[in-house]
Amino acid sequence: MSKRIKVFILAIIYTLTSLSTFSVQASKVTYSKTLEQIYKSKDVYTETQKRLKEFNKNYSSITYLFSAGKSVLKRDLQVLKIGNGSKKIFINAAHHPREYIGTILTLNQIQNLLEAYVANGTIDGQKVRNLLDTQVTFYFMPLVNPDGVQICVNGSPSYYFNANKVDLNHNYDALWFKKINSTYSTGPKAFSEPETQAVRDLCLNIEFDLTLAYHAAGNIIYWYFGQEGADRTRDLAYANMLKATTGYSLVSPSNYKSSTSGFKDWCVQKLKIPSFTLEIGGKRGLSKPVEWSYYNTIWNENKLIPVRIAKQLMTQKKFNGDKKTALIYKNSLFRQGQIISLEGKQYIAEKDIVLLAGKISDAQKQKLNQTRIYINKIPHINLETLAKSLNLVFRFEKSSNTVYIS
Repeated sequence: MSKRIKVFILAIIYTLTSLSTFSVQASKVTYSKTLEQIYKSKDVYTETQKRLKEFNKNYSSITYLFSAGKSVLKRDLQVLKIGNGSKKIFINAAHHPREYIGTILTLNQIQNLLEAYVANGTIDGQKVRNLLDTQVTFYFMPLVNPDGVQICVNGSPSYYFNANKVDLNHNYDALWFKKINSTYSTGPKAFSEPETQAVRDLCLNIEFDLTLAYHAAGNIIYWYFGQEGADRTRDLAYANMLKATTGYSLVSPSNYKSSTSGFKDWCVQKLKIPSFTLEIGGKRGLSKPVEWSYYNTIWNENKLIPVRIAKQLMTQKKFNGDKKTALIYKNSLFRQGQIISLEGKQYIAEKDIVLLAGKISDAQKQKLNQTRIYINKIPHINLETLAKSLNLVFRFEKSSNTVYIS
């Protein structure tokens, strides 16, 4: 066979593979509801879940949908992972119910990234496929407080808390103090709420390099919480980029202790990573959700944010350590125990197997015991063997240091 024929055959194979992998390009993806319909729905939670599932189904080559935990009323706190890069960015919205315009914005940002990816297109001059395949992974949680949002859209438009009447963005362990009255509630203790516990555990397991939370309103950017030296210089550079992109104002760092125990505060103080709160929806007071008529402006101000923070993140020299191996088990984050990687294999403490998989048979136990090793004098079992014994699929993603068992 001549060299020319070989090249021709390889080109055909590559073309067919590309068409197969990105067949979604050939037909426009349609969704059950428009973003406006989701925003105006009386069941924003269900419609948001549907949209996330549609993203995950139609763009399965680059997405993974899982639950980080449950709300007070047992609604799933869904996270959509996009990409395979080693640097990890977490974007969330709707800590406060009446501010769920951020939910719509994050859904739109997700759609923008995915459509550019399959089209092999660019955003802000950046090849999205290259960004997501080799550099960055995004984790989006559009509804941090689904119970509160449902209360808001079903008759209480000014509602600000979760189902326990706690302000979730004053429930993080960052200069937390107890204050509970009719208009202000930090909860009985830091991380008292299942929603903030889930966000905390997600951050501790995935070990993000940067986080961003959307709130409303004000057209302002919170970026500072006591960081000094190189960390302050780094974070101010991000803040100025966010300012230049959105046109929003930076909140002065001079009186940062006047508002504490927020998600951004905890990320900056305890995790030591860049973290930002963007207040979208205009410079005005807010006692009810932002009117839909503001949305086009909000989108135009924020559509480039994911790619721009990713590009700036890639210029950093100092990143989060990514020392923990995370486990997504049956589409849920395993939060109760620790996974240990050793010589390219992943192990779970024997005592945690019941927490993970429930009751197992004697035959399964016998098979698992063959892989038992002791780490710090504690018996551990190989996760791949565990998955096989339960007839489940095991996958280890090295770039994000995450095990998937499904």
